[in-house]
Amino acid sequence: MHNLISFLGADHKVGTTMITQSIAETIAGSCPDLKILFLAMNGRDSVDYFREAPIGIDSLKFHIDNRMINGDEFLKTCAHRGNHYMLAGITNEREARYFHPAMAGYILEEVAPEFDLIFADCGNDLDNGLAIGTLVVSGESYLISTQQESSLRRFIKNKALMRDVRIEISGYLINKYQEQDPYGFGYLSGRMEVNKEQLWKISASGFSRQAEQEYRTLLEYRNEEYKTDITALANRI
Repeated sequence: MHNLISFLGADHKVGTTMITQSIAETIAGSCPDLKILFLAMNGRDSVDYFREAPIGIDSLKFHIDNRMINGDEFLKTCAHRGNHYMLAGITNEREARYFHPAMAGYILEEVAPEFDLIFADCGNDLDNGLAIGTLVVSGESYLISTQQESSLRRFIKNKALMRDVRIEISGYLINKYQEQDPYGFGYLSGRMEVNKEQLWKISASGFSRQAEQEYRTLLEYRNEEYKTDITALANRI
């Protein structure tokens, strides 16, 4: 699906939801003629940065199971601010096992014609049906890591699995990036076995904890480096 852009975290807490939502907000704000959808396709609701949580995808399960998803009705279901539409993920995490890859493919196929761009937060769990079903049909997929050793190790450990399930990565985002860190682009390129040109930095912010407390994205704080990096990625997309 050429208009579906997915984001996959290499590990927990690498900033997958924040980056996905920030990109969706940036493009929606700068391109008012485009219809943008943010949706969480993972085992969580992923509403940490919404002041008012959108409805969750599990509320649509009856319609998904019975192949009753309709584009017009879906637009009415989603929360939206102007041209920016939002659908949360699974509100009851114990229900995640009942969502399979084919369900993700079905709902995306039905709603994709309604939007110019869809941004999917696929979390970090490769054993999640919604995430896998989304990643394998995405026009582009970005993997998000940090300069932390734990994130790199988990990425390297899962590379073979991503290959096996046919996840193709378009670019690698190094979030919370710090120039003085010894794990610079040269080291990361060699360690991850990717070209430097595929690496993008998203600068570290001092407002991460405050953003969680106040249900806001980092775009709403005085953090020009973060905004510049997000804008550069948004322009590329």
